[in-house]
Amino acid sequence: METNLYTVVLIVSIIYLIRKKGEEEENFSIKIIGYFLLGTFSLNLNQFSLPLGFIVYLLFFRPTLNVKVKRMAAVFGLVAFVFMNYILPYAIHSYESRPIMIEHELESVYELNFQAEYERVTRELDLNNHNVMIQNFNINYLKDGDITDLSWQLIGHDGTIYHLYEVRYDFGKGVYRVTQSQLDTWLQYYELMEAGRFFEHLSLLDVKELTYEKGDYSYYVIQNSGERINVREKSNEEKYFISNGEEIQLVDDEKFSVEGHYVITMAMKKIEEKRNKQGDLIQESFEGTELSYYLFDVVFGEK
Repeated sequence: METNLYTVVLIVSIIYLIRKKGEEEENFSIKIIGYFLLGTFSLNLNQFSLPLGFIVYLLFFRPTLNVKVKRMAAVFGLVAFVFMNYILPYAIHSYESRPIMIEHELESVYELNFQAEYERVTRELDLNNHNVMIQNFNINYLKDGDITDLSWQLIGHDGTIYHLYEVRYDFGKGVYRVTQSQLDTWLQYYELMEAGRFFEHLSLLDVKELTYEKGDYSYYVIQNSGERINVREKSNEEKYFISNGEEIQLVDDEKFSVEGHYVITMAMKKIEEKRNKQGDLIQESFEGTELSYYLFDVVFGEK
């Protein structure tokens, strides 16, 4: 698009300048093109472009015929340089990184279809599910099922650039808010889990059952980093489950070795709170407890 736009600017500018000729001059059209191109010439230093061509024009060029038109040609070239190197890239970046709003009212976490929520977002973003990975999934909710926070990140790769989509639900507006950015590299991309497969496994969880098993706490969390985990031995404070995509089974063996993707669920217990002199709550501290790991796409090791 940038090349086509530059060509249009060049042609329109040259036609306009040629019509401004005030004196007869041999090869006038070619000279005007040269002055315009000179104005656009730049020197790139550490991703910063300097208008070297226009500086050269100011220092060394002293035309005697059609002086005003040639000066205009160099200035037009400088304007084209600024537009193509700064204004247009900024405008394209602002457009591509604009927040996308997806209107949708969330249900109780106990009625939420995670797979449907994921498909709703990817459909609006027009993403190819097979090339999209997930990381930093997080949902916070209360025991009555009210969701207080929901967010995750999707990373796509088109063969050249990595596209990061940060998805967060805005409870005040009742919309998913998606921000986009582009990166040249993403070192852990191939270590992450395919997003569609993650949400398939997440939908197998009986969130209400696992929540009530944990007991009464301030709130509850379901998280996933997107990366794999290695488990060599069970902790007495943690529970491990393995999902095969159809059912979930509790791991009873105290010593087992397994590697796989995972979802962690936990309850958040309040351990401290601070209030001001008026009795208003100003700070709360929580810690995770009743941890459960749900493993899938597992590879078993030797015990």
